[in-house]
Amino acid sequence: MSLRVLSNYTRGFWLFLIAITVVRLFIALFLGPAPQETYYWNYSKHLDLSYFDHPPMTAYLIYLFTSIFGDNAFGIHFSAVFISVILAIALFYFVNALFDERMAFWAVVVSSTTFIFALGSLIITPDAPLLLFWILMMISLYQSIRSGRNLWWILTGVFLGAAFVSKYTAVFAIAGAFLYLVVSKQRRFFLKTVGPFLSLVAGLIVSLPVIIWNYQHDWASFGFQSGRRAAGFSLLRPDYFFGFIGSQVGITAIFLMPLFIWGIIKAVGKVKDDQNLALLFWFCIPTLTFFIAISPLTYVKMNWLAPAYLSGFPLALYFYFRSMRRSLKNYGIFALTFSVVVTVAVHFLALFPIFGIGRADTINGFKELSARVDEIKKDFEDREQLFICGYEYKTASQLRFYLEGQPETCSNNIVGERGLAYDYWSNPDTLIGWNCIFVYDERNRYKEPEKLSVFFEHVEGPEVLTVTRGGKKITDFHIYRCYKYRGL
Repeated sequence: MSLRVLSNYTRGFWLFLIAITVVRLFIALFLGPAPQETYYWNYSKHLDLSYFDHPPMTAYLIYLFTSIFGDNAFGIHFSAVFISVILAIALFYFVNALFDERMAFWAVVVSSTTFIFALGSLIITPDAPLLLFWILMMISLYQSIRSGRNLWWILTGVFLGAAFVSKYTAVFAIAGAFLYLVVSKQRRFFLKTVGPFLSLVAGLIVSLPVIIWNYQHDWASFGFQSGRRAAGFSLLRPDYFFGFIGSQVGITAIFLMPLFIWGIIKAVGKVKDDQNLALLFWFCIPTLTFFIAISPLTYVKMNWLAPAYLSGFPLALYFYFRSMRRSLKNYGIFALTFSVVVTVAVHFLALFPIFGIGRADTINGFKELSARVDEIKKDFEDREQLFICGYEYKTASQLRFYLEGQPETCSNNIVGERGLAYDYWSNPDTLIGWNCIFVYDERNRYKEPEKLSVFFEHVEGPEVLTVTRGGKKITDFHIYRCYKYRGL
């Protein structure tokens, strides 16, 4: 269909999507990979049913697109760009089905230009496929209620399972769906039908890779994401709570947050009578309330609330467009404009370092580190029995990506500490007698470097490599030459 015969908002959506995708692809050509991305890229180099700290969907996406574009930054970033396109189309379709094209258009604009979503459209993390399958599950559930057809219930389960294979926080989608059904007498009827059962069975089948991996590894991943997280709870940490609030205000560009909260509050009195508002509301509330509740007890990462914003922003837009208050209209225009400016500025500075951001720059510096490590490797006579150890998974992953030939790297398990997925990728016993180049980042210090002499017969260093960008120091890398690994 030609763009000319589409309505203004639909045409505007496609033009906006094409334009922003071109911009993202351009940035992806020049932006280096984030440490988390190279860690998930390392997943793709060890394809498995699942992994210690995350399900496998991100690894599969990276494997697919690096197979096409090569093991480079663009191939990794393309995974996120691809997901962002499908997510935008799904969101537009969904909000249009719930309300109208105008709201659908602005829902896509707000989500695409808000920092948290804009970041996820370039930097691939488990949140990207989670959000895609989250919205697809909501679409399927919406169609299930409207049509009553079992096919839609099965698709609801398929997308739920795919979300779970992306990230474990998909469990909040189950809570949202259940609350959406149970709070309404009209929708409660469906709990007595075969539909929800078909959804659960389909979701379980799609989730089997994660379940099988956990069964084969003593439920290690489930334990890590539940028991060990809970064990880290403190009695009360106000700094965690206020840090959580600050991070959420920051990722929504400050001024969009009041609109989000306002939309949630306004929806409370409406969800009983409006089925469409109820769907958005109940898919937002479980994630939102859970992480707010635990934020005074443990560290909550800024991206964990992303599914709540995906549902919450359309709620805010619904009430925004129905308000007649001129002051609110002006505030909304200002908030969105400010969000766009912040997001554009961050992307611009990532490519053109007019001024540095110092320690907060987590992307740059690793190429210089890897070049130096490649030089040091030449000083070892037996390079066949030489391994590279990056302390902390981010350093290890970036080293593997940037080192010549992209060799395997090791991490904390070499010095007797937990190394997340690296515990499954390298066996210290097989490296006994080998030499090593050991590196740590000042921002993630190896606190007892003197213990290296326990694990190696002879240790030289450290050599300190200082990296800067935009006139500001990013970090110091400490490089040790270690000989004859003794094992643990």
